[in-house]
Amino acid sequence: MVSAMILAGMPAACGTESDSIVESPAGDGTVMLVVNTGVIGPSRAGGSDAWPENELMKTLRIVILHADNTVEYNQAIDFGESPQAEYRKQLIKVRQNEKKTVYLIANEGSIPNMADLDAFAKGADGFKDCVDNIEFALDGDSPLPMSAAYELEVSENPQECQFHLVRAATKFTFRFRNFRDAPVKVGSISVSDIAGTTFLMPRKQEPTMAFDEGDGTQSQLFWVDWLKRVSDESQEHPDDKELADRRGWIMDYDIPTTPAAIATKTAPQPIAIPACTTGTGAPQSGTARFPDFYLPESKHLKAPANGQYGEQEYTMTLRFTDSDGKEQTFTEPFDNLKALFRNTNVVVDVTLGDNKIIVDVIPYTEVILDPVFGL
Repeated sequence: MVSAMILAGMPAACGTESDSIVESPAGDGTVMLVVNTGVIGPSRAGGSDAWPENELMKTLRIVILHADNTVEYNQAIDFGESPQAEYRKQLIKVRQNEKKTVYLIANEGSIPNMADLDAFAKGADGFKDCVDNIEFALDGDSPLPMSAAYELEVSENPQECQFHLVRAATKFTFRFRNFRDAPVKVGSISVSDIAGTTFLMPRKQEPTMAFDEGDGTQSQLFWVDWLKRVSDESQEHPDDKELADRRGWIMDYDIPTTPAAIATKTAPQPIAIPACTTGTGAPQSGTARFPDFYLPESKHLKAPANGQYGEQEYTMTLRFTDSDGKEQTFTEPFDNLKALFRNTNVVVDVTLGDNKIIVDVIPYTEVILDPVFGL
């Protein structure tokens, strides 16, 4: 089985911190490592209160492996009733002058039949093989499992590192605007070709991604750090419709071999979109939002598929009921949604007019796209 970790030569985002870290006793062969962990996603300006609770860290496990993959450190932190978007200043004493791998796993309790990761005590072997091969059926109502792994060169100096967690799920948000003169209800939404299970650890093939800097230079970033940079950029410039193709799509990843299927989400009650109102000013559309839902990372290659990786395609099915009780179903492609890698938030803005539906798609890590399909 292909390993999830392909990180050779990829240093973590760490720096020497001699002022804020207590030095280890001279000659004991250890050094202090400070681990800062944050979840990739929307701006943190509003703090944890601005995030859906199931997108936060309820628990966080930090595991550090020696170069021979035996466990050097394994600790789980439980945030209890105060889940977090970031966790700072975890001080860990580690052996100096050694290459290490740092695993970060959040919300492991949401994974059915999860292996007992506490069993991997200091000096134990087998942790890497265990977690790299965990796959599970996603429960979008529970705290979302998240993960990342960084390779780290530890010197004789104290270091402070910033790591980022990636959600092992995709998110779908459908927002509706109704410009018709009668209300409409949305009963359910389906998405085609969704994987049955997902891996805990991502299986991206190339460890780096190219990022074009503002000064004309190009940086080669570890893909998690690339994802963080592009996610932040898309949040700052949500109307830049060219950003997705300019920055690129993550397509070189593997998923479990479980069969893909259509995933259907039905609202507890049909979502009513009010009719457009008119007055002395411009018409005001009725608005509504379908409950957000989460699906596994998937990979459905666009035909004709050449090889294991490339552009992907998916379709959406919307089921409406008009004011007369007539049901209508529309199935159309997500135009320009070229990949469905983990941590993508597909935000679909649906405008209902007299003769068409207009759809904008905004992923976490990219930007607005412009699919349009006729009614």
